[in-house]
Amino acid sequence: MRILIDTYATAFQNKAGGVHNRIVRTVEALRSAGLTVDYFDKYNTNVADYDILHVFMLNIESYGLMKLAKAMGKKIVVSSIVTLSGKLRLSFYWHIRKLPFMTTYKILFRIGELADCIIAETPREARFIHQYYHVASDKIRIIPNGADEIKSDSRKIYELLGKECEYALEVGRFDQNKNQLNVIKALKNTDVDVVFIGGESPSEKDYYRKCLATAGNAPNLHFLGWVDSQDELLKSAYGNAKLLISSSFYETFGLTIVEGVMAGLVPVVSKTLPILDFEVFRGCLTFDPKSVKDIESKVRLAMKTKADAELKAKAQKVFSWQGVAARHIELYGSL
Repeated sequence: MRILIDTYATAFQNKAGGVHNRIVRTVEALRSAGLTVDYFDKYNTNVADYDILHVFMLNIESYGLMKLAKAMGKKIVVSSIVTLSGKLRLSFYWHIRKLPFMTTYKILFRIGELADCIIAETPREARFIHQYYHVASDKIRIIPNGADEIKSDSRKIYELLGKECEYALEVGRFDQNKNQLNVIKALKNTDVDVVFIGGESPSEKDYYRKCLATAGNAPNLHFLGWVDSQDELLKSAYGNAKLLISSSFYETFGLTIVEGVMAGLVPVVSKTLPILDFEVFRGCLTFDPKSVKDIESKVRLAMKTKADAELKAKAQKVFSWQGVAARHIELYGSL
């Protein structure tokens, strides 16, 4: 099989790189399994040379390419990567879709019809796509994002902190949805050390500055800024942390949670996240992301909780890149 990959134009411009990292790692895993996988280049690629067009993210930028592929008899797979919000808006545009004018949502609904399969990362995302994009259930497959087990004996993180201590780790760009501000308010000037990895979002620079200003000179809050995914410092931060905080109001998946669990950390996460639909995460400590008191309470409890080796083993089995690649190959073959 020959697989052609496409996505929206700015996917590889985001420094946080959630979508682009998912694409790169998926392609690497598929190539390692023996498939021919190429990225679409509008100047050089001939769609006729491929069997399947796989589009990452339900977006209107790929609509023209999808129509061309469909006209050529190619199979189309879309990894949806949708935010689970805007229900009223989606319902409104679905009801007016037959009116004689074009909308972005009308194109998105047409993409749902064009696709031979839609991949959702979680059961909750699959239900959302079925209900609000009106994609037939038998066209939806659940394939989670993959993750690597992070191993490190490096003490580099302690060198940066200037001390050895138990600490909580939160990884991700700073924006209002990621909700680091409430974590800062909850734990500022407490006896719980918190390491934040990630920098400002290009569209929400003021939020990062507000977080730093709120933290002030609190000695227990440590801001490391952006750290490259291959940097030994990131591995050291995961390898020595006690627990992983994910405070977002919503996520399409929640990769840092998987990475944290596979690194042997205790997960403490927002109760709103769809990754909790997976059986492996049903027992996680959860908090109300709007409640500063609840965040502090659950983080303190997690600091006293021993990491679950069985949880780590289950996560490794479900979210390994080899397993994710195998599920993609099975899907491609069925088409």
